[in-house]
Amino acid sequence: MPKLGLEMERGIVLEWTVDEGETVDEGDVLVEVESEKSIGEVDAREDGSLRHVYVEEGEEVPPGTPIGILAAPDADISDMRADAEAGLEEEAPEIAAAAGPDAGAASDAAAAGDADATSEANAADGGDAAAAQPSSGGSGGAPEDLKASPRARKRAEELEVDLTTVEGTGPMGSITEEDVEAAAESAAEATDAGPTEADATDGEEIKASPRARKRAAELEVDLTTVEGTGPMGSITEADVEAAAESAPEPGTTSAEAEREADVEISAEPTDVAGVRRIEPSDPLTDRYHRTTAVAAPAAANALFEATEAVRTAFEDEVTMTDLLVVLASATLADHPVLNGTYAESTHQVRETQNVALVAGSDDGPVSVVVPDARNRSLTEIVEARRTVDGDDADAATSDERATFTVANAAETEADGRLVNPPSVATLEVDPTGQRAVPNGDDVRLRPLVVATLTYDARAIGGNEAAAFLERLFDRAERASELVLGSYCGRE
Repeated sequence: MPKLGLEMERGIVLEWTVDEGETVDEGDVLVEVESEKSIGEVDAREDGSLRHVYVEEGEEVPPGTPIGILAAPDADISDMRADAEAGLEEEAPEIAAAAGPDAGAASDAAAAGDADATSEANAADGGDAAAAQPSSGGSGGAPEDLKASPRARKRAEELEVDLTTVEGTGPMGSITEEDVEAAAESAAEATDAGPTEADATDGEEIKASPRARKRAAELEVDLTTVEGTGPMGSITEADVEAAAESAPEPGTTSAEAEREADVEISAEPTDVAGVRRIEPSDPLTDRYHRTTAVAAPAAANALFEATEAVRTAFEDEVTMTDLLVVLASATLADHPVLNGTYAESTHQVRETQNVALVAGSDDGPVSVVVPDARNRSLTEIVEARRTVDGDDADAATSDERATFTVANAAETEADGRLVNPPSVATLEVDPTGQRAVPNGDDVRLRPLVVATLTYDARAIGGNEAAAFLERLFDRAERASELVLGSYCGRE
């Protein structure tokens, strides 16, 4: 069970996206978990098979508690089972007792496909061979090998949806609970005698999540006018809310609406990555809060010294902005709850760090996303930054969805809070200040570095934001070490 936030005491297993015995590739999502405020994904760290599940959907355990075993299909996992069960006995004795001493042996036999071993394991437990097989649920006679999450199968039974007719959008084409709900809603709409959204679009079905459709009805938004930013261009709840905010007031002519749109665009520039400035009068200020911290002299000096050192090594191609990406990435590893997105009333914590690097332009802020920033060397970060600084900055935005945003306030030269929805946090660092330090009868000026974190208050708390900035400055004192560490394992 991962730790999704500083205040997290227990986590709930929401959904296992694979069944026991199913093989996965490195990076595939194994399970979704939830804390008091956040939802996170646990990815496979290597190729293998889900050999055993200890914590079932709906059960909760403290962070760090074993919830399952991933290993090669033919690997001996007896030692891992012993360690996991010992951990469960200590952290969640009620789950350890429910699992029973023979649960692991039965699942190992089922995963390996050894019928004799399975029979022996079940005979010892008084059950039959079928009980040892991973339960895949099902609906309407859906085949057992159909790729569908347990929650999707349960939801299909509730809504009487035939899973064989549902197109999966989950990992490896698996069917998710949302796919089932969308299929049920589409079927209900097809029986409606009135005009359908498909009719309004010449037979092309509108892709929208159930929450988006509900929100559209509440806000009286025509889905045919909304541009989707979700998976495969589907419309999300956030897309509907954005469309409602940008809709002209009743009685406004189309010419007036166009003029208003022109004013809004020029006042608050935005690019395809969603980077924008919001002023105190903007309604979004209620959603986005900010926390500011000042670096201690040691941290500020270390940041400037590291910048000068790498500039010498790289012939002035490196800027402080590049180092800020390295520092932010390392800090996110300690505070993963800030690396994520908020959409459709859900805070999704992401394991991969897609860091948006912001630079200023004549038309406002633009950005480029550094994908998987945690595993990028400083050289690769520099190349990304030089792309967004170049003449083709408007075309330099990435298709990767940002999970965190970094900006050097000295380079953007604009007022207002910088946000990049749906990412939940944006870091701006201003290194241009000076600190007056007494020096005998004189006063000596020293660097003053100020960091501001703007965060989506629906997903992040003030304590978590403050702790992130504190850790960021701790990391700044070891900036040179972190830069060298970005090259670990690389030629």
